[in-house]
Amino acid sequence: MYSFRLKTLQSGKFFEEDVNKWGTLWTRRQHLMYPIDILLDEHKLVERVFAIIEKVRDKLEDKEEVPATIFWKLVDFIRGYADVIHHSKEEDIFFEQMREHDTDLSDEVQDNIAVLIEEHIEALDLANEMHKGIRAYRRGAPEARDKILKSVDGYLKIMKPHFEMEEEDVFPAMVGVLSKEEKTKMKADFSRFDDILGGKEVHKRYHKLVEELEKEL
Repeated sequence: MYSFRLKTLQSGKFFEEDVNKWGTLWTRRQHLMYPIDILLDEHKLVERVFAIIEKVRDKLEDKEEVPATIFWKLVDFIRGYADVIHHSKEEDIFFEQMREHDTDLSDEVQDNIAVLIEEHIEALDLANEMHKGIRAYRRGAPEARDKILKSVDGYLKIMKPHFEMEEEDVFPAMVGVLSKEEKTKMKADFSRFDDILGGKEVHKRYHKLVEELEKEL
């Protein structure tokens, strides 16, 4: 899983240098956080993008023009941050660790984990459809607007309930069965994975990208 997502991240402009505006603060906060807090903190940034996507969807529905650069940034974020950075931690570290606690989790929670992983795939597919729609949008294809609208609307319909399931059901159930040692190891695994991607620099880049989108809309 790592190899696929790393290839996706490295294929785009995901390692551009940014100002070191909040890197030290981010490092200190990561040091103090538990694994679940790190995932929830990443949720907060993705949820800000949900609000941006809702504005884009409303503009498309009202037949307003939306600059192609906004769409490119959204695809960049969904692929590079939501999928590569965040979903990788959930699937390849957090959920993987929980395989050792199958007997401690209810059948419902285990079924929900399977649903969450499937929805990660669906979300990435929708981002890829958005990418195709953007290319058609730039060519002036008449069907492009509807294609983009369908993909952004589909993304919201999947991912907003997805976050609710994680935060209200799966995460609490899973954290309750982890030992202190397992939480410490998981946090270290999260940190190592972030280091592979560029550490705090790649996180800074995506926070800056979200700030830009919020100003542009």
